[in-house]
Amino acid sequence: MTLFGFLRRLFGVRSEAEPMISCEEALAVVHEYLDGELDASQHERVRAHFDVCARCYPGLQAEEAFRAVVRRAEEGCTAPPELRERVLAALAAVGED
Repeated sequence: MTLFGFLRRLFGVRSEAEPMISCEEALAVVHEYLDGELDASQHERVRAHFDVCARCYPGLQAEEAFRAVVRRAEEGCTAPPELRERVLAALAAVGED
């Protein structure tokens, strides 16, 4: 990326062909963004929004921090075998409905 391109992105200057998405649009797909489920074009548009939006960026940081805490908490943890059996039984009961 050129310096000019970086500055355009930093200050939220987009071409008319590629308008900046709204906060609502960015926040609606924040989980898909973090999970890598967006196509390249969508990912870039959401990333560009978070890069320059002072309103949304803290929310993105909070979600990333929350996910990191959950990942650390689950390291080395396994569910007891009884829980597995209860979950499978509950799923089977739902499947019967």
